[in-house]
This record gives sequence, structure tokens and C-alpha cells, in this order.
Amino acid sequence: MALSTEKKVGLFFILGLVLFGVMLELGGQWNPFEKSIPYKTFLTSVTGLKVGDSVRLAGVDVGKINGIDVLEAKVRIDFEVKKGTEIRKDTVASIRMTNLLGGQFLSLSFGSKTEPLLPPGATVEGKDAATVDTIMSDLGDITVEAKTLITDLNKNQAELMGKMSTMLDENRPNLRTTMSNLSSITTKLDRGDGSLAMLLNDKTLYANTNEVTANLKNITAKINKGEGTIGKLVNDDAFYVEAKSAMANINDGMKEVKEIAGKINNGEGTMAKLVNDKTLYTELSGASKNIKEITEKINNGQGTMGKLVNEDKLYRDATATLKKTEQAVEGLGDSGAISVLGSIVGTLF
Repeated sequence: MALSTEKKVGLFFILGLVLFGVMLELGGQWNPFEKSIPYKTFLTSVTGLKVGDSVRLAGVDVGKINGIDVLEAKVRIDFEVKKGTEIRKDTVASIRMTNLLGGQFLSLSFGSKTEPLLPPGATVEGKDAATVDTIMSDLGDITVEAKTLITDLNKNQAELMGKMSTMLDENRPNLRTTMSNLSSITTKLDRGDGSLAMLLNDKTLYANTNEVTANLKNITAKINKGEGTIGKLVNDDAFYVEAKSAMANINDGMKEVKEIAGKINNGEGTMAKLVNDKTLYTELSGASKNIKEITEKINNGQGTMGKLVNEDKLYRDATATLKKTEQAVEGLGDSGAISVLGSIVGTLF
């Protein structure tokens, strides 16, 4: 049956509308003249993500998702990006929400400029992001835990209040006595009874404290002005200079002492020989031994010195001789020269 011209035109118009609709549907996803680069990534959950969803780099559409496959423990996502899109080794892929209504897309990060570009077909590192379902699940768990916590708090509060009530009932007489004592103490403090009350009510302590504070203020002012010994020590640099000079002299002296000690250790000079040479020690040891032997002999009365120290015969003889000499001198005035000489000789012998 031949179609009329009107039917042919109508059929062509309908086919054109269908083709136009298909082109509108696939126009943003299919472009036979544009080359794309394939990649893949792995995530543990892809809730809301489907084939054909967009792939965005920093929020800009650069490709689409070609396939989603479930593996043993992860989900594989195959996607492609436009030629010229830089996917680097440290680029991270994650699922993000398009809007609050639940749309999803695969988001890519830039990565570092120092990292190399990934070759086509390589795996991009995946990072699981919190989805609405995860957030709602966490909120549900938090709500349950908060409800349990509130229940426990209410229970503990009831137990605490009960224990406090029991404790107050048991100690009510003691509390009443304590309050009465506190009232009596405060009354005495108000009247000025007792040492503590005098400290609180007597203005003398306050006046003395103010006076001490004023004196301290004057002292610090004088010190700041450089008055007095302490003021000079605090403000005058002369003491510091002198102290520094003294320390320098001490350091110089220590250097000299160090040099002297070094010379002594090296055996240089008389002192070094006294310290390091054993000859002097040997001679002193021998001398002390000889002195010990001599003193022992003297103590034992040996030798002339021993007799002089231990016997008194020499003392008696010397005393007798002095007496005879005195008698001879007394007779000089009465005798002549020859008689005197004879008397002396006779006296002595």
C-alpha cells in the first residue's frame, strides 16, 4: 500500500521529533568527536551514584562514569575524563553531593604539581566520604547513646538526692548545733571579742599595714634613685665594673696558678724538685732519724749534752766557782796585786 505524501511527511516529522529527543537526552553524555581518557577507582560505598553521573575536578565537569561493578569487598568505578585533564599520582577520588536533594557525582582533587601524571587506565586513589545515610546512621547511634546517658544521669541523680536527704536527716541535730556555733562566732566577731575579731575590727593593724607599705614604697623609691648602699649596688655600674675587673684578675691569677702547677708537674724549678724529687724526702727522713737517736741519747744521759741535761753536778760546780770568784773580788780592796793574784789562784785551785 503506497503512502500518501501527507502520511510520509507526518511519519518523517514524528521520526524527527523522536531523534531530536534522543539527541537532547544524550547530547551532554555522548560526543563522537571528543576523545576521553579512561581511569578507575575503588570505594567501599557508592550510595546514590549511578552510571552516567558526572565526574568533576574541583567542581568543574571533566567527564562521566561509565561503569559501576561490585567486587568482593569494594566497588569498582570506571570513569573517563576529557583529554587534557591532569590526573596526578596523588589525586584523590570521592563521592560528593550535587545538592541537598540527593544528587551525587565523583569528585577529583588536583594533586601536587610535583607528582607525575597517571597514565590512561590507571587507578586513582579512592577516599570514602560521609554520605547522608552514614550521617543519619551516626546520628541515630548518638541519639541512642544520649538517651542512655540521660537515663543513667536521672537514675544517679535520684540516688544522690536520696542519699543526701538521708544524710541530712541523720545529721540534722549536728547541723543545727554547727549553725548555732557559727552564729555565735560571727556575733563575737561583730562585737570585737577575741584576737580574730580585733584583727578584723581594729583599725590599728590596717594603719600599721599602710605605714609599712608606705615605708616600703619610700625604700624602693630611694633604691630606684640610687640612694644608699643598696641603691648604688642596684643602679651604679661601678660595682659591676669593679666586680668584673676582680673576676678578670682572679681568672689571670688562676691562669698563673695553672702555669705554676704545670711547671711543678713537669719538674721545673725548686718547688717542683721539692714536690717530685724523693731525695729531699730521703734526707729529711734520715735527719729526723738522727735527731730521734740524739734526743734518745740525751734523755738517757749519754754524752756531754746528756750529762748537761740530766745531771746537776756541773750546776753545783759552777755555783761554787761563782761564789769563790765573788769572795776574791771582795778582797781586792784590802790586798795588793800579788796578794790578789795569790788569793785568786788559791781560791780557784
